[in-house]
Amino acid sequence: MEQEHQSINQFSMMYGLYLGLALILNLLIFYISGHPFSEVSGFLTYVIIIGCIGYAMRTFAKLNTEEGMPYSRALGLGTLISIFGGILFAFFTYILYKFIEPGMIEKMLAFMEEKMLASGYKDDMVEKMLGAQKSFMTPGIMSFAQVFTVTLMGFVFSLILAIFFKKEPENPFYEVANDEDEYENS
Repeated sequence: MEQEHQSINQFSMMYGLYLGLALILNLLIFYISGHPFSEVSGFLTYVIIIGCIGYAMRTFAKLNTEEGMPYSRALGLGTLISIFGGILFAFFTYILYKFIEPGMIEKMLAFMEEKMLASGYKDDMVEKMLGAQKSFMTPGIMSFAQVFTVTLMGFVFSLILAIFFKKEPENPFYEVANDEDEYENS
């Protein structure tokens, strides 16, 4: 039983690394191109998370055909991948906002102000909303928010993807055989 959890953890760390690197690459491409707050970047973030979690679930199910992948394991796998990917992405976000581009937060606030004014909000309302957000716009808080956001998105997407990638074990008595082996070894 302990090896099963360890293999899921190692597998999710590896695919979490892939997810984090893909999210960082997405952010870097749009940052270098001069459009760090593009809506396309946000859309690609969703696609990257769904694609990485779906591919990892498919691969894990193929590698563990004997034990299968019930819904709960698929959900846990996707959530763990998003946690590890979110931590890596948050670390990069902190470095970007704190050291590489310290003025990025001010650019983000200006972008948000522009979007709100274009949406029809009045100037005084925009100032109040941005004033409340300024106190929470620090590199540390934004990094923590990245971990939470990526994990939450990964959990929600995993809820859906686990339906499609769950797989029954090839050996219907796999759980019983493992329990007997553990009993004999103890």
